[in-house]
Amino acid sequence: MNTTTSIRAIALLALPALAFVRCGGKQQVAETPSTMPSAEPPTDQAPELDAGTAAQKPEGIDIATSTEGTKPRAPKPEPLSDAQIAAVTDAANSAEIAQAKVAQAKSKDAAVKSFAAMMITHHGEAKQKQAKLKLKTEESGVSTAMQADAGATLNALNSDTGKDFDKTYIAAQVSGHQKVLDTINDQLLPNVKDERLKAYLEEIKPTVEQHLKRAKQLQESFDSKSSSSAVSGKHTG
Repeated sequence: MNTTTSIRAIALLALPALAFVRCGGKQQVAETPSTMPSAEPPTDQAPELDAGTAAQKPEGIDIATSTEGTKPRAPKPEPLSDAQIAAVTDAANSAEIAQAKVAQAKSKDAAVKSFAAMMITHHGEAKQKQAKLKLKTEESGVSTAMQADAGATLNALNSDTGKDFDKTYIAAQVSGHQKVLDTINDQLLPNVKDERLKAYLEEIKPTVEQHLKRAKQLQESFDSKSSSSAVSGKHTG
């Protein structure tokens, strides 16, 4: 190596050192992409949603799984047997006769007395027709509940001595006949097996509908009289 070449090599080696001194003795190292902070969250963490977007479900992200429609449904009541159906109709007839006898004895309204007499006649005939079928009877939750309701109504009628007895009795007849009609449609006719019992149910159903209609008419009449009395009282006052 000649003298000129040696001088050039030494100069090239001195340049980095000179640059280091001029920069204050600190070596500048460029940050690599791997050491720079990332603008995006790590891939193993879900992005945090603010209150405005929490209620919205972004496409492709399952925020919450709805439980609507997965609630257990109430089990359907067990189908009634023919013996249980017979017990229901017998309980209904007996209840209507007992309540009507109280109404005949305590009512002061001619229309109510007439309705009660019809209850005794029609439900008495229905009870006799069922007896001729010689059907076995067996208690169920339906008949037990019906008897409990009827007993409570009978106790209320026996203890009611006020002027509103007629309204109480008729209101009980609207409620009672509606329940009996619903029971016939929803639980008795759909489950009956015995053809004789089915024919009996189809025979008494229109009578129950007739009784319900008449009871509602009487109830509306009482309500109309009450409204008229209230208006008259305001005018006279």
